[in-house]
Amino acid sequence: MSPRFRGGLTAAAGALIALVLAGHRLLPNWRGMGNTLDSGLPWLGLAVPLLALVAFARRSWLALAGAMVPAVMWAVMFGPAFVRTAATGPRDLRVVHQNVSYANGDLAATARALRATDADILVAVEVSDDPVLENGTMDPVFAREIGPGYPYRFPGNPGVAVWSRYPFDGLPRPVPGVPRSQQAVIRTPQGEVSLYAVHLASFRPAQPSVIANRNAEVGALARAVREDPSPRIIVVGDLNTATTDRELGRLTALLSPVSEKAGTGLQFTWPAVLPAVRLDHVLTRGFTTLDSRVLPMSISDHRAILADLRVSGRRASRRDG
Repeated sequence: MSPRFRGGLTAAAGALIALVLAGHRLLPNWRGMGNTLDSGLPWLGLAVPLLALVAFARRSWLALAGAMVPAVMWAVMFGPAFVRTAATGPRDLRVVHQNVSYANGDLAATARALRATDADILVAVEVSDDPVLENGTMDPVFAREIGPGYPYRFPGNPGVAVWSRYPFDGLPRPVPGVPRSQQAVIRTPQGEVSLYAVHLASFRPAQPSVIANRNAEVGALARAVREDPSPRIIVVGDLNTATTDRELGRLTALLSPVSEKAGTGLQFTWPAVLPAVRLDHVLTRGFTTLDSRVLPMSISDHRAILADLRVSGRRASRRDG
């Protein structure tokens, strides 16, 4: 091959990766394959050092230029996640969520870790049923450890459970079309907040029908949010939807993901041992993000997430410190 064109295949591969990064949502979502590609999108960045190594091995400026194209595209898309843009100052609400896992072997330890976060609103999904009664009431060990300090809790199915320092305005209700969900208004000192605590259907790349079910639930949740006139909304839970999944765009068109403001990276939450994707989210309207973090690994297969929020437009007073 002519020296001028040496490395052409490497350059072409780099250009193709850059095109996929930029236009992944334009690709057809046949049998959920588009959702699967979206979910793994950040990991395409691993191709950049490999292409660069090939370029150096072949001593090809063309190949090196081809490697830089996806590198720049990746930096444009994901670099802002490493730059802090969140506001500073005292918080109005701290929201914490974790999928605690039905297979959790030490619910007491998990509950103590969650209570230690000092959350104002605490959401847990995959909370086990009472192992003795098996009647839709929560495992008493988990409830007993988490209860102190939280006078208000959503009743009913413990699979999606909420604890709050502030009272609910009426009883919670499921979101139409989202079986594992609870929605209620919480009366906070800064005003009413419409809270959606959700656990969307699972995402399984090899099972298109399961992905379609998850997508339908995302659509149902988006409809509920769109029809909600509340000025302050928080959607929190295991959405089983990656940050880069095109389906999440149906929600982020209406709400702001807190993870974008923190500057602490991509904030992956699953699997807990070596997180590869963010499935757990806090999305808001009417709030300013002060902080967003993924908490250290616990016994669950998901890591917990924490978000500190301030009501938008509220100025800090001297009493706020």
